[in-house]
Amino acid sequence: MTGHSLNIHMVGYSVHHQPFSTLGKREPEIMLIRLQVKGRCKATVNDKPFDLEPGDLILSRPQESYQLFIDAAPDRESADYFMACSGEWAIRWLGRCGIPSKIKIPLSEDILLLWNRLVEEQRNLREDNDELKEYLFKSLCLTLERTVKLLAEGAAPNEKFLPYRIKRFIEQHATERLTLGDIASRFEVSVSTAVHLFKTTFSVSIIRYAVEVRLAIAAERILHTNSPLEEIADACGFQSYPYFCRTFRSRYKLPPSQYRTHLRP
Repeated sequence: MTGHSLNIHMVGYSVHHQPFSTLGKREPEIMLIRLQVKGRCKATVNDKPFDLEPGDLILSRPQESYQLFIDAAPDRESADYFMACSGEWAIRWLGRCGIPSKIKIPLSEDILLLWNRLVEEQRNLREDNDELKEYLFKSLCLTLERTVKLLAEGAAPNEKFLPYRIKRFIEQHATERLTLGDIASRFEVSVSTAVHLFKTTFSVSIIRYAVEVRLAIAAERILHTNSPLEEIADACGFQSYPYFCRTFRSRYKLPPSQYRTHLRP
């Protein structure tokens, strides 16, 4: 990535079934991040030893020494994600991210999906995908930063991350029939807990947020398709067309028909 503010040197996912160790040498300007996802191992950062288990994140900054020791076996698997980079963006991010040399984080879907997607793009050698890899890398770093900041606020990890998981679920399933009971059951919490944590985090109710997402989807389809308005309302999860029209007008200050007429490109 010559010429960019971020230079990606290494990205991968490793599974070990036999002993493995690193040499402890790398270019001094490189930052390395590693997340243990299966099994256990040991690492040192600047000669400080750490015992690692699933969920342990290691960050080795430029100029710091780093060594990894994995005592794996056929019946004792160890697996981890890792990535390394250098550049101005990495230096700026390190100055503000607040991530220590070792910290335990939840193995959340967001982090694992991003890391796996980055690994896939790193292995894709037949396309010019440097820009895509850079954005994925930065997105992953920023997601790790947000995760650590939420943990630092002191609440139980499940309480901090549950609202974001619910929010993501709503965004993925907004056009389907959703009830508070279904959402609470999905995340194995009571309805009152789900409602309270979501409202406290985002200052909006779960149902209201679902409606807002549905309206945004509907507004896009109104402008960019020729589908009848009643069909759009139904496809976006509104079971009543009059209710859809009322909520749409309240949100966009125009009824759906005028919104299409006045704002269509």
